[in-house]
Amino acid sequence: MKIAVLGAGAIGCYFGGLLTREHQDVTFAARGRTLDYLRSHDLIVKSILGDFSLPVKVIDAEHLQQETDFDFVLLSVKSTALMDTIPILQLMTGPMTKIVCLLNGIGNEEKLAEVFGADRVIGGSAFISIIREAPGVVNHVGEGTLVLGEWLRENAKKQEQPLNPLAESLRLAGVKVDVTDHIRQVKWEKLQWNIIYNSVTALTGTRVGEALKNPDLFPLLSSIKDEFLHVARAEGIRIRQSLSDNVLLPNPDVEHHKTSMLQDLENGRKMELEAILGFAIQVAHKHHVPVTTIETIYHLLRFTERKNEEAKSDPPLQHK
Repeated sequence: MKIAVLGAGAIGCYFGGLLTREHQDVTFAARGRTLDYLRSHDLIVKSILGDFSLPVKVIDAEHLQQETDFDFVLLSVKSTALMDTIPILQLMTGPMTKIVCLLNGIGNEEKLAEVFGADRVIGGSAFISIIREAPGVVNHVGEGTLVLGEWLRENAKKQEQPLNPLAESLRLAGVKVDVTDHIRQVKWEKLQWNIIYNSVTALTGTRVGEALKNPDLFPLLSSIKDEFLHVARAEGIRIRQSLSDNVLLPNPDVEHHKTSMLQDLENGRKMELEAILGFAIQVAHKHHVPVTTIETIYHLLRFTERKNEEAKSDPPLQHK
């Protein structure tokens, strides 16, 4: 197989690094400081499963030549960058290339399907706690399951799945991979966790365990959960009882986890507000389901993000 990783952040570097370590033909498409670093340094992966570092093949994502012979492109950019990334993705995909969407939230696979066709899209959910410490340096601190499923699979005839070779390669690399016929369901189930914890921890600057234990924040987490479950039911999605029952229970694997939305806010990057919160609000409005808590936190986070952007663009005050 020939595999590309578009988006050399925490997720892309981790899974792409594992595949490279297993001698798969992997090319990283990167830009900026990450591109500069990987051109002259090893990719560094710190992990609870064992640290490793290795040189990787890297190309400049901003100055690509047409290359259409990749079997799979692991797309791991931020959802906020998806539309800007599509022209790059078009240069990296041929008629047989499968696009593996590893973006947070919901609505991303639908956008890819509009451009490339649903038969070319593989939905993915990474249940992993990982931090990008620096360009080309990631730290895997918890979990690590990857769930994959063809976007058209639910309506397709049962046959050999084209993504099976990728899944098997990932398993050989040490990744726990589940292949599902119901990837939409899985994406909604992951969104339950993200919409609860990403939103509150970003708003309050807390880690997962801290938010869960705080008597002022726990009612917010609980309210978001209830509103989200009502939205899911209205959309015809049934979140598994075991997941909804356990989502607000302490979990030592993610107790110290700093959510991706909090990491983005602290590092001056745009948060994935629309893919995580905005999408749920749109679905809620469609079904006339009240989501007062979710909407309140969405607007507070959007205000914070815009205020920070304005602060960066304003010239510093001159003191005499």
